[in-house]
Amino acid sequence: MEKALIKKILVILSVVIISGVIIVMLGGCAQKITESLVEEAIENAAEKEGENVDIDLEEGTVNITDEEGNETSFGESEIPEGWPSAVPVNDNITIQFALSEETDNKMNYNISGQFNGTGEELYNYYKDELSGWNEELSNVMDAGDSGKVYELQVSNDQYYVSLFITESKDSTDVMLTVNGK
Repeated sequence: MEKALIKKILVILSVVIISGVIIVMLGGCAQKITESLVEEAIENAAEKEGENVDIDLEEGTVNITDEEGNETSFGESEIPEGWPSAVPVNDNITIQFALSEETDNKMNYNISGQFNGTGEELYNYYKDELSGWNEELSNVMDAGDSGKVYELQVSNDQYYVSLFITESKDSTDVMLTVNGK
């Protein structure tokens, strides 16, 4: 199933980039027609790969439902709906990509983007905010001129949380993942 999901994602993302440009360029009724055509094209491409999915393009997002009822959403630039309140999202993270997915009746969430600050500040923020959780991994790697990499993995009775931060002289990038148990 993982290879199939990766195939779906690659097919969808390539089509979404093209379709996003078309949809933005068109308005009103033409936009709805274009969305319907793009949805059908993506569904047909997935079907050729042996997958049965239902695509719903909605205001810049792609919502996928597979034949088992698992749902995946791509392309959001805000915290996904249903994000667990037990896992805060730092206000200084500019979300560039968000994903929510239901697999085997468990919700999984992911956000990635840039942090307005240092990797150390964000790493310490999450170490403090999630200090009551079981720490599975805590690591800081200095990559010299390339910057630093920070990793934190914690869990509680409901969730696994992974934080991955890369800091360079130009930016601080972050990926935060919450997986239901």
